[in-house]
Amino acid sequence: MSSQRKEVLYSIGLGIVLMIGAILIQSVLQSIPAIYLIVKYGLKELPAKIVALEVKYPLIYAIYIGTIAGVMQELFKYLAVELKPKVFAFWIGIGFSVVDISVLSIDVAIIKVFTIFVLLNVIVSLSFHPGTAMMLKYGRLANSKYLFLSITIILHSFIDGGLVFLDILSILVKPARINYYINIYWSIVMLISVSVLILGWIFINRVQDKPNIYGQTSQS
Repeated sequence: MSSQRKEVLYSIGLGIVLMIGAILIQSVLQSIPAIYLIVKYGLKELPAKIVALEVKYPLIYAIYIGTIAGVMQELFKYLAVELKPKVFAFWIGIGFSVVDISVLSIDVAIIKVFTIFVLLNVIVSLSFHPGTAMMLKYGRLANSKYLFLSITIILHSFIDGGLVFLDILSILVKPARINYYINIYWSIVMLISVSVLILGWIFINRVQDKPNIYGQTSQS
């Protein structure tokens, strides 16, 4: 196996490991409302209380869940791309996608329902994670890391939070109406994901890896 292929596999593995770490911490933080409700009302009352919370504060709850996902995953992704040259940023993003799609597959296996939205989730994951990884690497190399980290967090939070908000809306509005919101959401998300992938590829090819103390780039 060539050294280049080994580095690609290592980059994918790095993405997988850090995505798992991000999801573990993310899951704990996202469970804080549920933990609070369990402490206050008991485990038996949790299903009814969590639904009541979502219905009473749908936007706030969606923003909370989405923001935690965005912050944790994009921070860990930034840490990942810091460790490798820019040519491997795409593959680090693929590693994040592998975990994302694996979690989705487990959910599908549990509910035993496969819809077009599962396929859309896969397409979004394979576009968004590699795209944001390249954007984060570009931001680092172009001395705009905070700007691009903020952008990726906001976009990620919108995608995840929007999905949570749609789930809550399905309780609050008529089925015919929810289809309208679903179509709008997925149109926007697909546009964001494909645009991020294209822009990430364009941006990262505009910069060079910074030289190390020996005057060599990290690709050398």
